[in-house]
Amino acid sequence: MKKGKVIINLIVIILIWLGIFASGLWYGTKVYGEYVEELQEEQELLKEEVQAFTKVSDPKTIRLYVKELNKILDDVTFLGKMVKSGQTSAESLDEFFSNYDTMINSVNDRILELNKEHMESVTKFNSQIAGLSEDQDELFDTTEDLEIIIKDQSDYISQLNVELGQSINKVEEDVQTIKSSKYGKKIWKVKK
Repeated sequence: MKKGKVIINLIVIILIWLGIFASGLWYGTKVYGEYVEELQEEQELLKEEVQAFTKVSDPKTIRLYVKELNKILDDVTFLGKMVKSGQTSAESLDEFFSNYDTMINSVNDRILELNKEHMESVTKFNSQIAGLSEDQDELFDTTEDLEIIIKDQSDYISQLNVELGQSINKVEEDVQTIKSSKYGKKIWKVKK
């Protein structure tokens, strides 16, 4: 009888341990899945920011705006000089065009600098996106590996449960056999 209790206690301990292990495995998979979702959201946000930055910092758009602003600035400067001097002379026109050329060169230099900075930023963002993509691929591979491990563990636990059930049935049969034997009937009568 004592042997039967020990076996049953051992089976109960094993079942509790398997339950704790399965719960830990499930929780770890859940936390890992949330981490992967968070990384995907960050990657989407970064991708949207890069697209917005690329659209705003398009060199063609910047050149168009600068060109239009230069036209307005030229007209205002020219009109200001005309009003100030009261006349248009060859000297004031020469000075105007000289200043205009200087401003255009300055703006062109600035456009080239902005374009260079833009290209560096785009390259940096592209490399970051590529790095995130590689990380995401690794995470998906790891997730697939974990799913395989979890399935294998689940199959193992199911098989173990079947074997434990069969062992319990065998122990119960043995206990019934012992109870049915002459010696078992004597022990059973004494206990009652």
